[in-house]
Amino acid sequence: MLTRRLFLALAAFSALSGCSGSTVLSSMNSVETTRLVVLRHADRTSAMLNGAGVARAARLPAALADLEIDAIYTTPRQRNIDTATPLATERGLPIGNHVAITAPRRILTQHAGETVVWIGNQENLGLFYFSLGILHKPPVAFGDLHVITFEPDGRMSLLQKRRYGD
Repeated sequence: MLTRRLFLALAAFSALSGCSGSTVLSSMNSVETTRLVVLRHADRTSAMLNGAGVARAARLPAALADLEIDAIYTTPRQRNIDTATPLATERGLPIGNHVAITAPRRILTQHAGETVVWIGNQENLGLFYFSLGILHKPPVAFGDLHVITFEPDGRMSLLQKRRYGD
């Protein structure tokens, strides 16, 4: 069942974009595949990460050691930034912030042919997937992450499910 906030966000996205997820992806203009690593922030009990979340975030770099990461983005929420910080520190990358409704279009057009990490929240990951035309359930459990591969023409060719921080 859609919550009112999710419904309004989906309606706003549809009105703003005027297009489907496939149109968003068709603007990638790349000769290489693009990877998008998507995950929810680490464990929390209130607005901030709890001890388990801090420990899980510290293990995120090891879980992505096999991938060359080109950029890291989160929503402006502190728990998302705190989840991204160990990875950003290890890789020497800044953490960019985007509003979830505009993030997919910007990330895929600005980073075509690269590997980008997106750390979201339970309520915006569904919208994120919807805007990309991904029909799979997003990684909303703490420790779940997806590595999504897009072909140069924008088609999703692989969705790999992984865990981190266990």
